Amino acid sequence: MLASVDSTNNYATAQVREGLATHGSAFMTLEQTQGRGQRGKTWLTTPGENILLTIIMRAEPMDVINPFVLSAKAALGCYDFFKDWAGPDMTRIKWPNDLYWQDRKAGGILIESISGSAGPDKSLLFDVGIGININLNILDQKVRNPVSLKQ
Repeated sequence: MLASVDSTNNYATAQVREGLATHGSAFMTLEQTQGRGQRGKTWLTTPGENILLTIIMRAEPMDVINPFVLSAKAALGCYDFFKDWAGPDMTRIKWPNDLYWQDRKAGGILIESISGSAGPDKSLLFDVGIGININLNILDQKVRNPVSLKQ
């Protein structure tokens, strides 16, 4: 567990480039100072209140042919976690990368290739960044209808 980083994806990428991490390595932090989402959107959080995690994943052949496959794997994993706490009837995925409870955003996934990276077997590596609102009280009003698991 890291105390604070700019972004778990940035941190994971740096660890791969320094040879300190590879497929399956995971990095979680209490605080992100420059968290981000899709299309350059900011991901705001309160320190210690949410899941802020990046897992380094090796691209499988199907992931390279169809990048949606890796996104679907990550989204379904987040869905399985969240539905166990919030209930399956109200939890859904807004494809390809958002987690919703009812019609409110509870989390998101940001997948980025680690350019120039290759695992020991020369496969391409990806940062799979996951942010899930757990105890967030002050929700980012730029996100339409945000929600946290606490609510």
